[in-house]
Amino acid sequence: MISRYNRSQLILGSVALVGGLFCFFLAYLFFRYVPGFISKSFGYPLSPMMAQLVAGLGLLAVAFSGYRTWKNKGGLQSYHESAFYHDLSAADTGGAYFTEHYLQRVTGPAYVISQTFLAGPLWVLKAWTLFSSRIPASKELEERLEKVLAALKAADKWQSITDHPEHRTEVLYLAQMGLIDFSAHKGTPRMKAR
Repeated sequence: MISRYNRSQLILGSVALVGGLFCFFLAYLFFRYVPGFISKSFGYPLSPMMAQLVAGLGLLAVAFSGYRTWKNKGGLQSYHESAFYHDLSAADTGGAYFTEHYLQRVTGPAYVISQTFLAGPLWVLKAWTLFSSRIPASKELEERLEKVLAALKAADKWQSITDHPEHRTEVLYLAQMGLIDFSAHKGTPRMKAR
């Protein structure tokens, strides 16, 4: 039970880490080459060192933004939840329709780029969370978890966590593994075996 849960956490964490690092790499490529291309178009090419500095500052901004979002329990947003979405269809005029059509040609790609860059730090932090949420594996703990799970299944009803004060740790581990339903909706945490 514990080894299966820990293995799934390692696999999910590894996938999130690889995805996050790939998104960081895409952000690096964007900040490394796009500002240089734009400044060169205006006749002021960036030196390679300045281009690296701009890329580093861009990655710092992305990492800070991702960390702040993660700390506030936020995550990636759908397009309709983002600041890039503008619904002008409420006004049934031709001007509103064409404005929204052309506006979304700009805001759509900006949304995709922002969410791709934000996915880098969010997925790396998710990987760290998954790796750190593994349960310490021991035969004694495994036996205690199986015993408590069997007792909860035998009861087959919602119970308060105060009904099992000596098994609080085991109940929390079982809830973390998703083997029991756990709710703190009515004040006192309650649980029921699935």
